[in-house]
Amino acid sequence: MHLSYVEYALLQNKPVASSPNLSFLHLIGVAGGFGISFWMTTVHGRAVQRMLTRQEFATVQSYLSDVYFASSSVLASLSLGTFLLHHPIKTWSIDARNLGIALFVALAAVEFNSLVLNPLVTNLMFDRNNIEFLQAAKTSDDIERLIRNDSKYRVVNNRFNLFHSISIVSGVVYHGIQWYHLFVLADKCLVL
Repeated sequence: MHLSYVEYALLQNKPVASSPNLSFLHLIGVAGGFGISFWMTTVHGRAVQRMLTRQEFATVQSYLSDVYFASSSVLASLSLGTFLLHHPIKTWSIDARNLGIALFVALAAVEFNSLVLNPLVTNLMFDRNNIEFLQAAKTSDDIERLIRNDSKYRVVNNRFNLFHSISIVSGVVYHGIQWYHLFVLADKCLVL
């Protein structure tokens, strides 16, 4: 059986000595995860939604969300992987346990979004937009009319709203853990 260095290091249950390279990789995971999450959560969605039609926004989001969730998955994996190399589970203190569990939850949240929710929400968004296109619904009044009068649209719209809301909650969990992670790092940093 062939083991990679990372697998070998994790199986030893001993911390890998801290190094500038390991610390740098961890910080890339933390800073990159926080940055992309902050941008997508607070800036991108609102700005683009105001500039584009619903159909254009759906198309842009369908491409960007794949990149966002894939990047977030890589960065969350990098944060957790480098953390585990330096803090194997069997050596966890209370603080390390709290951060380790948070990093596992962050990775689970972003993977759930990436693998389950994002494809589902994207497909529902396009289904909803197709019905709007076929029914020539362009204004908010037209959309309200569809919600009242078209049972298929109402079902698709309700499913979209449900799964999009779950996706938002999952994203907020991931983003909240990024804030927590930065707070933990700042608390350990003696720069000031």
